[in-house]
Amino acid sequence: MKKIIIYYPHILEYGGMERNIIGLAEEINKQGVQPVLVCFYDKVGMKRYCEDLEIVQIPDHWNPITKAFRLRRWLNKNQNEIKGLPLYFGGKAGFYAAIPGVSPYALHYTDPPSLLTGATAKSAINRLLTFPRRIVADWFTEQGVLKAKVCITMTRWNAVELKSLYGRDFEVVYQGGVPPSGNINSAPRCHGDTLRLFSICRIAASKNLNWILDGATYLKAHKQFKQWYSKIEVVIAGMGPQLQALKDQSAALGLDDILTFPGFLNAEEVENEYRNADIFLVPGRQGYGLPVLEALYRHVPVVLNVESRISEMLNENPWVSISDNSTESFSEKLAEHIASLKAKFPPSALIANVPTEAGWAQELGEKCLWW
Repeated sequence: MKKIIIYYPHILEYGGMERNIIGLAEEINKQGVQPVLVCFYDKVGMKRYCEDLEIVQIPDHWNPITKAFRLRRWLNKNQNEIKGLPLYFGGKAGFYAAIPGVSPYALHYTDPPSLLTGATAKSAINRLLTFPRRIVADWFTEQGVLKAKVCITMTRWNAVELKSLYGRDFEVVYQGGVPPSGNINSAPRCHGDTLRLFSICRIAASKNLNWILDGATYLKAHKQFKQWYSKIEVVIAGMGPQLQALKDQSAALGLDDILTFPGFLNAEEVENEYRNADIFLVPGRQGYGLPVLEALYRHVPVVLNVESRISEMLNENPWVSISDNSTESFSEKLAEHIASLKAKFPPSALIANVPTEAGWAQELGEKCLWW
């Protein structure tokens, strides 16, 4: 049986990238082809999430050049079994393709450098000491990008940024999620006696969750919303380093009567929150924003920050209200969206064709010549 190769160098934890890989593997398997994940280490145990996924761990090494040669050797040795183009997943994967003699491949550059903020948090002396290493790493990554037969990213925003960095075009394939298999609540939202707002994410500073608190304060202070709703409920689910600070801020603002932090929710609890929510809130700055689609699959309107790059494909959709990158704008857009939804709830046909994971995987496979 021919094999389709996904190369993702280092698997440390199960997050968005890992979920993407599992989605790809499942679609590959449906096509009757063997999916193979090639990496240097897998500390998650990816096979637990997809039994039909074959894992190949190339021996790790402290020297990245040695690792690149080991990867090339494995790919060349197995060339006759590989179908289409191996997919190098993530910008860092391109680093290992810069050496001579690498067979043709596709590169999926998920998050451009502007979204990787780790370097900016380092001290000046740390940045100075690591500067030569970063120059070399950036050069290798650039060569990996330039040598790829096809380069893919998730948004036009990313594509513009990446072209400015590397001088080549990137094809855009919008990522999708997994629609629910069970029944959803299709009733118009914001029309009941209680207004329910919901957000779920990692509780971290980059998620701007304090904007939700500001939005709740804004709604409580305006007479119109008191007339429309006898009660406002706000749920911010998830765990993370900013949880206690957010709870303290909620108490200081006098929001404890309407705001709850349930922490981690299992799948059934998440579905229940979506079922009862009137609006899903996404104030964070992020490379995409998959939870936006997960809310729309469940017919929950959304308010999101324009700096969530998924916003570019939803800016004309009345199910979604997009704020500027400020807490004031987010509160205003939240209030406007509630009023708009009460006045005229949008038809479900406008969210019938939002991207899905299966569609994303299918299109990605076509660009990689897998089918």
